[in-house]
Amino acid sequence: MKLVLFPWLRFPVAWLAAAVWLPSVHAVETIEGAGGVRATFDASGSSYEIRGGAADWSFRGQLPVPVTDVARENGTDRLGNYTELRLQLASPPASSAAIRVYRGRPAVLFLLKTGAPSGSGLPLTFPEFTGVPSGLHRFSYRDAVFSPPSFKAESNGTPWLLFDDRAQAAIVSPADHFMIARLSGDGRSRIASGLNPGVRDLPAGFTQATLLVFGQGINATWDAWGRALQELVHRKAPANDADAGLRYLGYWTDNGADYYYNYDPRLGYAGTLEALVTRYRREGIPIRYLQLDSWWYEKTFTSPEGRPGGTKNPALPAGEWNRYGGLLKYEADPALFPDGLGAFQRRLGLPLITHNRWVDPASPYRATYRISGYAAVDPRWWHDIMTYLGSAGVGTYEQDWLNIIYEHSPTLSTTVGAGDAFTGGMARAAAERGLSLQYCMALPRYFLQGARYDNLTTIRVSDDRFERSRWDRFLYTSRLASALGIWPWVDVFKSGETDNLILADLSGGMVGTGDRMGAEDRENLLRVARPDGVLVKPDAPLVPIDAMYLADARGDKVPMVATTFTQHEGQRTLYVFAYNRRNEPAPLEIEPASLGIAGDCWVYDVRNRTARRVTAGQPCRQTLGPDATLDLAIAPVTAGGWAFFGDAGKFVSTGRKRIAEIAQHGADTLVKVVFAAGEGPVTLFGYAGAAPRVAAESGRVGPVNYSASTGRFEFPVTAAPERRGETPGNDPVQEAVVTLSAR
Repeated sequence: MKLVLFPWLRFPVAWLAAAVWLPSVHAVETIEGAGGVRATFDASGSSYEIRGGAADWSFRGQLPVPVTDVARENGTDRLGNYTELRLQLASPPASSAAIRVYRGRPAVLFLLKTGAPSGSGLPLTFPEFTGVPSGLHRFSYRDAVFSPPSFKAESNGTPWLLFDDRAQAAIVSPADHFMIARLSGDGRSRIASGLNPGVRDLPAGFTQATLLVFGQGINATWDAWGRALQELVHRKAPANDADAGLRYLGYWTDNGADYYYNYDPRLGYAGTLEALVTRYRREGIPIRYLQLDSWWYEKTFTSPEGRPGGTKNPALPAGEWNRYGGLLKYEADPALFPDGLGAFQRRLGLPLITHNRWVDPASPYRATYRISGYAAVDPRWWHDIMTYLGSAGVGTYEQDWLNIIYEHSPTLSTTVGAGDAFTGGMARAAAERGLSLQYCMALPRYFLQGARYDNLTTIRVSDDRFERSRWDRFLYTSRLASALGIWPWVDVFKSGETDNLILADLSGGMVGTGDRMGAEDRENLLRVARPDGVLVKPDAPLVPIDAMYLADARGDKVPMVATTFTQHEGQRTLYVFAYNRRNEPAPLEIEPASLGIAGDCWVYDVRNRTARRVTAGQPCRQTLGPDATLDLAIAPVTAGGWAFFGDAGKFVSTGRKRIAEIAQHGADTLVKVVFAAGEGPVTLFGYAGAAPRVAAESGRVGPVNYSASTGRFEFPVTAAPERRGETPGNDPVQEAVVTLSAR
């Protein structure tokens, strides 16, 4: 028995291991893990093979150097109990590799450790598969702004999804050093995990890690991979109400908003926004935070590429705020906020989300702090700006232009630790001041890197000004964010754009609009939030169903179908958004059983307020007209004979901030309803073959209205007078508890 000391990923993990050294390095050794995963190493040829998945896929590779020793080891790490093949490499001296399979999950971890310092980067690529299962589809994310999806194997710091026509899947990705890690190859004849070509000067004991996860079902495999990676980096994923941006309805001044580099000249910028907030309060539009985009601080005229620019909005006074270029000084421009940012925030009485971009070459910060290219890598800089923000009532720091910062800061992509100094310094300083983070314009590697930080709550997944042309990218990139426990943000839109509002709500992330004063759609906004501004959202982000990956991999322009859900103890409610991607009518088929509702259910068309009962295993079929969209909710038929849909006034009608509990007790359904303090009656509804009897255990219920022709029943519920606080915002709420039973 011996303790295996294999430094891994710089994490303080307690290793429990026993090693048995093989008598000969010419042996063929196989280890087995969960789900039929097997790893085999043939020492005579330094070759290795990984087999796994329901189809028993085979991935084969060969080390380019001999192996002097092989050991089989058992141990425990953050992914659970494992068995490992530990390979001592003949060169470079003291370097080693390992293949680790797990007893509790169909996953493989590959480790490559350098011995002495290496000035030329990694001595080899591991794993490097040159034998790959044939006929697989490929999916990854491009190394471009907002990480657009790609149905090929992109060479960058992205995960690669491989899948077949039965939605059997595997995902391979870097598992550490995300800012310098890179997958390469074509996904058909070669899959290699290594570092960026320019990486140099690796320290002794540097360990590179790669994760491979097998699964049945594409979304299920994304979830399994994401859980594993989060566990490896010790992430505690934030809830969908973790900060003000996630919890409340908000107002944004981002590109596409009416007050982006624009204001009422009679009021000034601060006065315009103060007037807007005053109007919203008067009209009962419950925004609870305000985002300030890049206009609020001082910048240069110089573009990211170094080209001279001009005034951003020539119709308004020129000034250091009214420019397009890089950051000069991260403080509120006194021309806009003569009393300072903190005084403005206190007058508003709302927390702020504040934007930042790259540090300009002309910024005076360079004389005081360490700035690498466009990236601040000095913890003192992060401490100072987060202290400023914290004292000014800012709740979230938005780091924008991440792609530009990476491209123009060579050390981030070539030097061990530089990327961690940038992103880690940001996260630590923000956490010390109680601020959360949002990433914007992120490359794929930032998604993985961001999973290291519990206070990274949101990430932009679509380009500026959310609109229909962004929808596909938003959905596919939301899949990457959600797998890693980061909530997606769709960017600003207008409140009268119902489809955009629904998609933002179903994303599970932030919901913020950017209307001109007087142009807001109050009724629409109150379909996503309670009167206190608390958002009523699903439990998980909206993502494409498995069939979309198959169709898009084949180039079939079928309607997009994406789903999310709310999961209560006694009921899962599905929410489906679909849209036609053709200029002609297109057939649409949705199978509730494939989406997680196996029995009979009712399918409700949210906007048309119509529903139909669907028997178990029966698909829903209809035709979508050109550019048509469809918003559905699907609820199972209970033992009592009804399908309960929740609040008739909300897009996510069983969202937890409205329906706190649904429990089935025999044939009865118990429902706990949450109200904002002082909120009036809420109408609950469902569908059944006969009207249920409804009784209140607390609060009051009105008469049940039932339509025999449609099967719809609805009834008003009023809260009990008692109030309590609702965390994390400690918003005062009231409750009612009602029971549905057969007559």
